[in-house]
Amino acid sequence: MRVHRLRIEAFGPFPGIVDLDVDALSAEGLFLIHGPTGSGKTSLLDAICFALYADVPGARSKKGLRSDHSPGDAVPRVTLELTVGGRRLRLTRSPGFDRPKKRGTGVTPVQASVSLEERLGSAWVVRSTRNDEVADLVKDVMGMGMAQFSSVVMLPQGDFATFLRASPDDRRAMLERLFDITEYRDIEDWLAQARRAAAVDLERAGTVLDGTIARVEDVLADAGLAAPAPVPESLADLPPESVSEQLALLLVALDARVSTTMATYDEAVGAEQLAGDLLDRGRVLAALRSRGELARQELAEVRVAGAEHEARVQTVAAAERAAGAQGHLSACSRNTSDLEVAREQVCSTQASLGALSVDVPADDQVAATVRALHDRDETVLALRQGAEAATARAVHVARLEARATALELEEHEGAVRLEQAEQVRQGLQAEVESLAADAAGVAERTLRLDAARDDVARLEVADTALAAVAALIPERDALRTIALDRRQDLLDLRQRRLDGMAGELARSLAAGEPCPVCGSAEHPEPARTAGPVGPEDLSEAEVRLEMAEQAHRALHDAVEAHRHRSETLRTTLHCTDRAVLAAAVLEAERSLVTARAAEAGHRVATGALAAQAEEVASIRRRRATVSALCESNSEQRALLGAEHVAATSHIEGLRARHASCPCGAGTPDAHTAVGGLLRELESRIEGLIAARRRSAEADDDLRAALDDAGFDDADHARALTLSPEVLARERDLVTAHRDRLAAARAVASDPGVRAALGGRAPDLAALGEAAQNAREQLLTARTAQDDAERTRRSLVRLLPLVAEHSATVVAAAVRDARVREVADTTGGIGVDNTLRMRLTSFVLAARLEKVASLANERLAVMGGGRFQLEHSDDLAARGARSGLGLRVLDQWTGRTRDTATLSGGESFMASLALALGLADAVREEAGGIDLGTLFVDEGFGTLDDDSLEQVVTVLDGLREGGRAVGVVSHVADLRARVTHQAVVTKGASGSTVEVRCGAGAEPAA
Repeated sequence: MRVHRLRIEAFGPFPGIVDLDVDALSAEGLFLIHGPTGSGKTSLLDAICFALYADVPGARSKKGLRSDHSPGDAVPRVTLELTVGGRRLRLTRSPGFDRPKKRGTGVTPVQASVSLEERLGSAWVVRSTRNDEVADLVKDVMGMGMAQFSSVVMLPQGDFATFLRASPDDRRAMLERLFDITEYRDIEDWLAQARRAAAVDLERAGTVLDGTIARVEDVLADAGLAAPAPVPESLADLPPESVSEQLALLLVALDARVSTTMATYDEAVGAEQLAGDLLDRGRVLAALRSRGELARQELAEVRVAGAEHEARVQTVAAAERAAGAQGHLSACSRNTSDLEVAREQVCSTQASLGALSVDVPADDQVAATVRALHDRDETVLALRQGAEAATARAVHVARLEARATALELEEHEGAVRLEQAEQVRQGLQAEVESLAADAAGVAERTLRLDAARDDVARLEVADTALAAVAALIPERDALRTIALDRRQDLLDLRQRRLDGMAGELARSLAAGEPCPVCGSAEHPEPARTAGPVGPEDLSEAEVRLEMAEQAHRALHDAVEAHRHRSETLRTTLHCTDRAVLAAAVLEAERSLVTARAAEAGHRVATGALAAQAEEVASIRRRRATVSALCESNSEQRALLGAEHVAATSHIEGLRARHASCPCGAGTPDAHTAVGGLLRELESRIEGLIAARRRSAEADDDLRAALDDAGFDDADHARALTLSPEVLARERDLVTAHRDRLAAARAVASDPGVRAALGGRAPDLAALGEAAQNAREQLLTARTAQDDAERTRRSLVRLLPLVAEHSATVVAAAVRDARVREVADTTGGIGVDNTLRMRLTSFVLAARLEKVASLANERLAVMGGGRFQLEHSDDLAARGARSGLGLRVLDQWTGRTRDTATLSGGESFMASLALALGLADAVREEAGGIDLGTLFVDEGFGTLDDDSLEQVVTVLDGLREGGRAVGVVSHVADLRARVTHQAVVTKGASGSTVEVRCGAGAEPAA
């Protein structure tokens, strides 16, 4: 993998755009990223991780990646171009953030986005814009996750210093993040699960066997059987073989019991059948005797009621004959009533005609009178329509006269309103023209006010910057003095260190023995020193010097930034007199207020003028409409006058034709009423004639029916008539008497009844008791047989289950023991696992041993061959897990010691070597992916000059094969050694990045 370009926008501490051409920066293979603490050096590496994995490593959070220094509408974005696996890719990713709402207050969340492009030929082709698809593709081409990437490509020295001194458990956690041991962890989990499953299976098999044995004991207890000796209190206490033998013996005993109960049951069945037959025959005989006695009693009662039965038969016959003439009697009565009603209706209609003062015609003249009145119906209709039309014309004339008066009044008022509205419109027109000139200058005066205010603001910022310069200069000078003092202290300590080394050499000299430096056996003037100075003292002095120089540089940069800002702002101002600028702002504000007032007045007057012009036009349109309505009203009144004269002449002719009408020449309503009564009288006379005819016919039919039924007159027939309900009841009584007599005679003549009445009555109580006793004995025998057979079937069914479950328990116990032994061993708790190492720990120990071997190749160069890292699997104290120990072999002394005993510089070199070794090991495990770009983050400040030279030599060696190595550090000596640099500068408005190559690189301070 090789990084070509990194572009950042509104990301982390960078408010603007940072565009790093990594190819140009890494032209020499080794490049430096430096800047003050907190300037954003690590944020550049975070941007690379975010572009690839949508996350940042370490304790940092991907929330809040958007720069706080950028404008509210700026979109945070990272674009990364790289080559991996022979493919040129470009990732553009934006995190989720909140932007201000375009309308109103508050913020609106913006979702994260991503785009993955691939270079094909000379064009970029979009591969995906979905987060899940991009994540899968990145993982496929990179061959590692973010944890591995941040440890292989970006070597975080601080993390590996922790790894160097970590406990075995903490070291295990870090190694698990870097190396994929999923398969081995799955094996551990599978074995642990298998151990739990085997224990569960054994427990389940034992539970099933115990349950089956309990079911056998329940069956034996229900059957009242005792197990043959020697048997303990519970079959569960026996081995499986003994339980099966005991169950076989019990099965033989149950077979004998079943045979005995079957014989007893057969005897009880025969006895029960005999007793039942005797009881059934006794019951039949008793029933026949009871039927015979009841029949004799019934015949006696029927004979007593014979006379009453005959009388009822005669009454029913007479009523049936009278019922045949009942229809004629009803028809005669109904026709007589209809005749009386018809007479009354004719008289009532004649009385109504007399009340209208109309001559009532005779019955035979009614039809002719109706025809004469009908001939004049059209004349009467025309008279009614003429009267209605005259009334409508009168109403219309009155409405037109009232409307004419209203229109004349409206026309006069319209003339007055038109004159007034025209005067108002002319006044508004003059006002609009007077305000137009002042209203047109609002935009120009607004720009003038903004420019004046900007001048005042720039002057204030320039003054503030100058005040800050004045306030910071004393502090900067003091920090410079402190830095010079600490540099002198460091030089003094180095000199004392050299003197101390000479003193140590002098103390080791002995008379007559050669000096290890010059080889002389004489030592005339051995060096003396007041006190030794160790490497730790030098490291502390260097740290104090670096801190002082950083503070001085930061304050110096702040002073220069304030001074440059003040000078730049003042050059943009035409005048630096604050009073003149303030007066210009005041004058611009007053001018703008006047223009805005004129603009508002012009807007209001223009609206009012448009409204008034519309009002004038509306009044004029209404006046034209009123004039047209007046002319139309006059024409309608003239037409109505002519229609009235013609209609009056026509009505007089109609009245002359109606004078001879039978209604008496009354009004049209009177004509209609008389006509209705005459037609009603004609209809009712016809009804009266028909009623007389029907009454005569009914009388003739009644006389014929009475003669056929044998009645003297109608009253005789009515006297013998019964109601339908009474007649039906009497008929039912006659039928019931006949049926009762026939049934009694049939029973009395039955041969079986006669024989039963001639013999002795049976003793049913004794027969029933005997049958009940036999039935109870049968049920008892049946229950005993069923219990014996059920017990035998249960035992036959349970015997193979007991044998099967016993075999299952034995097999489960064997498997549980084997699985538990293997699982305990791989889990680090087995008795044979003396080091208490889990399988995954064993695998990680092999990885750690490989890492130590790879790290020692680099440590041999950086440490001058003194130190080697060793993997240790010594048994831990107090039963703790072992296998992931790490120690240091000091080849000067030949002894191993704890990593915590290394000095600051030694720890840095060991940690860096360990980080490089881990990177090589992870890269090998990831399939040997080619890493064209590496980053080493911080940690060089603890090295002396010689150690720094050795570390840089190792870093130079990493460039083999065209690899680019980026070093992230603020150590001053590296600025002179590494010519290609990315300089990160921080300020109050955010951080910026400047690329310096070759001679343009910053020299050491």
